[in-house]
Amino acid sequence: MKSYVGFFVMVITIPLFLGIGAWQSNACGTLRTDIRRLERAQENLVEENRTIAAEIADLLAVNMVERDATERLGMNRIRPERVSLIVVVGGAGGR
Repeated sequence: MKSYVGFFVMVITIPLFLGIGAWQSNACGTLRTDIRRLERAQENLVEENRTIAAEIADLLAVNMVERDATERLGMNRIRPERVSLIVVVGGAGGR
């Protein structure tokens, strides 16, 4: 009777361990796929962040130039109605 119990335990536990191993392998494969997907998303976000940081730097540079022109040099933005168009007739050099 004891040998039947041992045999029965082996018959039950071996397929159980094989099933657990297969499930674990599948779960690891799914996790690897998720990791690759998340790494690609992270790379895209890092690149987008770099682009946005460069755009911010450009905007700050423009704002700094404008602030420097108005505060240090006393310049002001000209209103469109104060702009005059001058047309030169006769070509270069005034001949």
